[in-house]
Formats: sequence, structure tokens, C-alpha cells
Amino acid sequence: MKYAKSLLATVLVVGIVPSLMAVPISVLVDDTPKQDPLLGGTHELGVGFPSNELISATEVAWGGHVPCPADYQDGGAVQVQITNQSGRDWTNLVYVADPETTLSNDDGLIADATVPDVFTQAFNIDNLGANTPLVFESMVADNIFQAGETWEFVIQEYSSSLGLSEALLDSWDSNNNRGQVAGASAGGPPSSGSIIAIPEPGTLALLGVAGGIALFFRRLHLH
Repeated sequence: MKYAKSLLATVLVVGIVPSLMAVPISVLVDDTPKQDPLLGGTHELGVGFPSNELISATEVAWGGHVPCPADYQDGGAVQVQITNQSGRDWTNLVYVADPETTLSNDDGLIADATVPDVFTQAFNIDNLGANTPLVFESMVADNIFQAGETWEFVIQEYSSSLGLSEALLDSWDSNNNRGQVAGASAGGPPSSGSIIAIPEPGTLALLGVAGGIALFFRRLHLH
């Protein structure tokens, strides 16, 4: 029985500790009828974030793709490469501009619930509908940001009044221990925008299994 408890304890640490490091966020979505229905998100992914919300980001050469021709004014575009270093899969990725950032391929507006009166432009990072910023997936082309996968997406007619790079996706607040988007992320550097997402359903199922193991271990301990 001691061996069984030890084994379960090991599984519990592997399955649950990473999930405790992620910090959920709360956002408000103003789904304007401009382009595609705007998604929301429960976590922010970023550079310098906790290990299971961690991504890397860099500027790459724009390949010429225009995500939303209907709103393009011939003002160019920028392209961002992100790599999923979180060890988990994500869906519903959304780019949220900081207040100092503007763009022309927005699907709607998003505000951080802590600053509910400051909405900023946002778009779904996908290749579906009228607005298609996602141009590259290094693994399966399924709009799921898989662990270890690299994506590239285009921000149409990007501009930062602070002169910041489009790849500055780091709005982690070490004082509040949370990610911040939109108005809560104002005044960079180091952030010009945010990426929010939802854990892929398979990841949530694994977390549910880990929770079941925890309950089973507790019952063993009580007996």
C-alpha cells in the first residue's frame, strides 16, 4: 500500500503542479459586426510568463499576405512568429492590441475586466472567415496551437505610437502575478499586445484525470 501511495503521489505532482502555475484572466468582448465573430480567452500566453503559459515571439519578414482585403488601405503589414513552449495545447487564440497599438484587421474589441472601460482592437488568430491572419502552422494545420508548435500570423497595417515591436508580447505583472491585456497592459514597454487563448479540450480532460487521482489518493490516505 505504501508503494501505491508513493506512485500516486508522483503522478499527482506531474499531472497537477503545472496547472497551478497558470493564471486565468477575465476579459470583456465587444463583438462588433466588422469581420468574423470574435472569440474570448481564459489565459494569456506570453514571453516571460509562467512555464505553462510560456511562448517565444519574434519578428519575421512579411510574406505579403493581406488578412482582410476589405479593410486594407495599402499600409503594409507585419508578421509575427510564436512558438508554444507551455507544454500544453491551446485553441481560440486571439491577438489583443495594447492601447498604443492600432491595426486594420480587427474582428472586434476586448477589455481586461480589471479595466473594463478601455477596449482595444483584437482579432482571431486563424485562417477562417473574412479575416485570415494565420499563415503558417509547423505541425497539423488545424488551428490548434500544439505544444512545441510554431505559428506565424500577420497584423495588418500595424502601428505603435510608442514605436514598439509587434513581437513584444510580455505583459506579465510580477506584482499581481497575472497576465494583463488591453487597458491593463497600457504604457509599454515591454508590451505592444497580448495573446489570449483557451486550453485545448484534451488538456482539460487530462487535468480532470489528475483531479480524480488526487481524490483517490486522498481517500487512500483517509483509510
